[in-house]
Amino acid sequence: MDRFNKLLQTNNFLKHFSCLFLVLFSITAFSQNEQGTKNKEIVHSVYVTSNTGNRTDENNRILLTEIAKTSRNEKSSSLVVVGNVVPEKGYPNKDNGRKEVEEYLKQNLLDHLKDFNGKVIFTPGYNEWQADAPDNIDDLESFLQDNSDSEFWPNDGCPIEGESLSDDVELVMVDSQWYLEDWDDHPYINNKCDYKTRLQFITEFQDELKDNQGKTILVAVHHPVLSKTKVGFFEKIIGAGSQSWRNPEYKDLRGQLETLASQYNDVIFLSGNNTNMQFVQDDGIEQIISGVTEKPKKAKPEKDKGHFASYELAYAKVNIFKDGSSNVEFFEVNSRGSKQIFSEQIKRERTRIEEVSWLSKDQFGETQPASVYTEEETDKDPLYKFLWGEHYRPLYSTKFDFPVLFLDTLPGNMRPIAEGGGHQSRSLRFIDDDEHEYTLRALKKSAIRFIQSTVVTNHYVEDYLKNTVAERYVQDFYTTAHPYAPMAVNGLMDALEIKHATPKIYYVPKQEALGIYNKDYGNELYMLEEHVGDENKDLKAFGSPKDIISTKDLMLEMAESKEAYVDEDLYLRARLLDMLIGDWDRHSDQWRWAEYKEGDKKRYEPIPRDRDQAFPRFDGPVISLLKLGYPQLMSMENYDAMINRPKWFNVAAFPLDKTFIKTSKWEDWKQQVEYIQNQITPEVIEESFKSLPAGTEKHASVEKIKEILNARKANLEKIARDYYELLKKYDVITGTEDDDKFNITRQKNGVTNIEIINEDGRVVFNTSYNSGETDQLWIYGLDGDDEFVIDGDGDDLIKLKILGGEENDIYDFRNKRKAKLYDYKSKKNTIKTPGARKWLVDSYDINNYDPNKKMLTKLTMLPSLSFNSDTGLKVGAKTTYTTYGLVTNPFTTQQSLSANYYFDTQGFDLGYYGEFAQVFYNWNLGIDAYYSSPNFTMNYFGEGNDVQYDPDDVSRDFNRVKIQQWRFAPSLIWKNVPKSSFYFKPMIESYEVSDDDARYIGQAFDPSNDVYTDQLYAGAEVNYNYFNKDNVAFPSRGMELDLTAGYKTNIDNANNEFGYIRPMLSIDYPLHESGVAAIATKIGGEAIIGDNYEFYHGAFLGGGDQNSLRGYRNQRFNGKYAFYQNTDLRVGITQFRTNFIPIRMGVSGGFDYGRVWLDDDNSGDWHTNYGGSVFINAFYAFTGNLGYYVGDDGGRFNFSINFNF
Repeated sequence: MDRFNKLLQTNNFLKHFSCLFLVLFSITAFSQNEQGTKNKEIVHSVYVTSNTGNRTDENNRILLTEIAKTSRNEKSSSLVVVGNVVPEKGYPNKDNGRKEVEEYLKQNLLDHLKDFNGKVIFTPGYNEWQADAPDNIDDLESFLQDNSDSEFWPNDGCPIEGESLSDDVELVMVDSQWYLEDWDDHPYINNKCDYKTRLQFITEFQDELKDNQGKTILVAVHHPVLSKTKVGFFEKIIGAGSQSWRNPEYKDLRGQLETLASQYNDVIFLSGNNTNMQFVQDDGIEQIISGVTEKPKKAKPEKDKGHFASYELAYAKVNIFKDGSSNVEFFEVNSRGSKQIFSEQIKRERTRIEEVSWLSKDQFGETQPASVYTEEETDKDPLYKFLWGEHYRPLYSTKFDFPVLFLDTLPGNMRPIAEGGGHQSRSLRFIDDDEHEYTLRALKKSAIRFIQSTVVTNHYVEDYLKNTVAERYVQDFYTTAHPYAPMAVNGLMDALEIKHATPKIYYVPKQEALGIYNKDYGNELYMLEEHVGDENKDLKAFGSPKDIISTKDLMLEMAESKEAYVDEDLYLRARLLDMLIGDWDRHSDQWRWAEYKEGDKKRYEPIPRDRDQAFPRFDGPVISLLKLGYPQLMSMENYDAMINRPKWFNVAAFPLDKTFIKTSKWEDWKQQVEYIQNQITPEVIEESFKSLPAGTEKHASVEKIKEILNARKANLEKIARDYYELLKKYDVITGTEDDDKFNITRQKNGVTNIEIINEDGRVVFNTSYNSGETDQLWIYGLDGDDEFVIDGDGDDLIKLKILGGEENDIYDFRNKRKAKLYDYKSKKNTIKTPGARKWLVDSYDINNYDPNKKMLTKLTMLPSLSFNSDTGLKVGAKTTYTTYGLVTNPFTTQQSLSANYYFDTQGFDLGYYGEFAQVFYNWNLGIDAYYSSPNFTMNYFGEGNDVQYDPDDVSRDFNRVKIQQWRFAPSLIWKNVPKSSFYFKPMIESYEVSDDDARYIGQAFDPSNDVYTDQLYAGAEVNYNYFNKDNVAFPSRGMELDLTAGYKTNIDNANNEFGYIRPMLSIDYPLHESGVAAIATKIGGEAIIGDNYEFYHGAFLGGGDQNSLRGYRNQRFNGKYAFYQNTDLRVGITQFRTNFIPIRMGVSGGFDYGRVWLDDDNSGDWHTNYGGSVFINAFYAFTGNLGYYVGDDGGRFNFSINFNF
């Protein structure tokens, strides 16, 4: 006893000592943190708060006046109020209480901030969208700016705006509620915005980050991307409502913003939606939440990671220091003043020049032997080369002599200003004393950057992929492109008078002129060229235009006025050159546009950029096989004398071609083909390739390229004709943002003439189309009050799809044949022609112009191979044909044909499923057809909960039933809300069971039983499904709800009819916030309504595929009613990087129970099984799960890809 008391006293002492130690440590750490920033020079301070419309008047007064008072001590400061500026009811219209809200804003917001020492910026949140948005947001902006010196951004209810707070600080403001809104509820949501789609917004957000590298970037977004706010059980698994952390759209938004921000330095998010105070760090980014209200949401910060949370009235403050670092401070506020309650240094100090070193100039000669890759990186075994191809691999590791470049030897005092680069390149931007800019781009591309930006876009993976096979494979894949090809393409472009930069390749050592960038750049090969931008518009290489603009800005110019147009001849010539040299990656960012004034018009000439993909070599059978399942890879076509798939080769540039090639006929194409063939002579080709780096021009691959280039030039007319015919299959005509009149005249011989007259009465577009070339015309009015007149009595008509767009439009279809109009149902329009075909629906996707929307077909073919102990080895294949057009949901049509062969039973089955979008608004038509051969099997052990089965006494075949089936079932499928679907399905189906005395079925039923004859059923079924899980491969949060109900009747036997109900609920719930451990459960069952049904329509339990009782054979128990529950405890044991890809390994323990019932069933037994599995999750993409479960009949292995619940 004395020993126990002594031990207890010792433990108490240790507890008190530990507490004291922690307090002292916290004080010391806080003091050190303060000391670390005390002597630094602050260049700008940003105060952050939110939810002013949700607080009491008194708390707003205390908080805002304290912020204003404190700001007087700042040299340079800003205040950002991140959303919910107005009360919860929003900013209503003038007839619905606007005056009261405006008085509230004056007294409780603007008056308190009038003395703030700096710029006051308001951004929108949830409240601002609650009344008459987005028009009311525009009015709110005007009110705030008219009654104060503040700003409200983004403008006009648009999604994004950038503002420089200082030379070193950029504020990017994002309207996250814009992203979360149902756009069908707001016909004019993007009426005044440059960005019409969510994808365009995400692209602009990335551009903002890229353009402001080197600065501290503050992203003001009302909804946080990181948060430790606690949520309830149902919110954790359901995610209903746009404000829920688990909402699918919100999850998608924060995943993309966080992933993009993780790829750049110095990005800090400022938010307020959670109504508390938080500081969170993850994946190299920081999140500040400053929006506490009287009803705060509790949070669970991870203090060991430097996280913080508070629920007292407070504000946050970010200080940006001259050395590039920053810190965040939280201040609690009351009527007596404020006190600091948290401070954390954000360690983002720039690399100091003292930390890098380099060799002196005299240690280098004029040239340096160098290669893009090392020999080790290109050394592949014979099997690898056979499967993946030889590519240009030897050229990448062969050393050649390159001129050595020291940047301070160039004229103009060139100096680095920022990092750049796209989805795969690594580059530095330079500027000289004349403010001309240049790009220094590494020839060795970044595989990890490519994977992060194009493959995995919703979570950060760069740190996990370093030094893996995935990285090395992509790095090797780059060897399909010729490393020095851009040098040769320059001479070809000169011959064709196409403007371009003039790149040169150098070996660039680490050196003083690279400054702090020596850490990541230098000692390798680089390409130096003029940056194609407006800062270089006076350079002769670009033709000294009035301006140089991006593709995005060009499209905005063209939408505003038909006076802006692209020089089609030059663009067509540049595109034909792409086809000649095999450059397949010609997306919108690969172009810039030189502007020339011609009277009132603006003519734009193309300036192609980045010729990285010229003369590609895609050899090896694996790539060809992958194209069968992934048609997007078909654009990667081996450089040969012909282009085999012009549709896929040109898919990246296709949206641009539809936008810019408007009036050119085949004669124009042919003229450009002849021009190219005449200008690019064999002598020009020889001379062009002489510009390759010394030694590389004599490489064997270069001689082969020149041979193919001459052959492809001879075939260029055929190549051009193939693509011309494809491009002309449908055409897209757009009006402007002003009032336009479209005169559409049906003429003889299938000709349709389109004339557009602007609001000044001038003809700005006049082109004819022939039905021999064109099947459809999509005509968009865009903004303005537009008028569409169809006249003429021509024949062999082209289909017209006319979309009025925004504002009030007039439709006068004097010839209604093969013409259909699309517009908003809620919008006022004038349809002069009775009986005109129309579809009036409030669909943003249908009614708005998206240059990336196109008619496209995809054909995929995928094999399948699986094993099941009941059916044996199964080999099959599935072919899917998908089309995309004007109306999608999410495609226009999708049809699949599958076939499987079962080796154990020599049976096979065939399946067809087709889905046709928008037969009614948000309703798709489905067609389901199925056939199985007479040898196809299912299991039958008898009916009831207590049927006996001993696997040691009988073979597996004994309980197999040969059954021939066929089914035909059309359906109407509702798809509108993300993650939800509903269908109604009438059906007809047939079953014919084979009698076999040697099997259980022959003993259970008399030979004369009707079950052995063809039984034909008619019926109908309805289903609702909701699926929202965080990760299909390894779910730790979410749920699936599936409810099916139906009725079937035997056409030949009226007594054989029944109904059925099949509910299922699956829930995944995390036991740890990280999701490393989770409990998953699935509850389901079936009830047969009626007594007259055959055994194959019973309520079954058993089998891994059905996941009812995983330790039993398929259809082990058969009854009138069934119930089961599966439960797993899943734990990720370890996560590590392998030599291949990132791996998470784990184990699960599982328990299932269930039973079936018959009427008057007295059985009290419940069938159970237990077991577990080992799973391997690869790259967050898929999981291999091998389990073993033991029930009363013995044990059973189960293997699945991903978890089935």
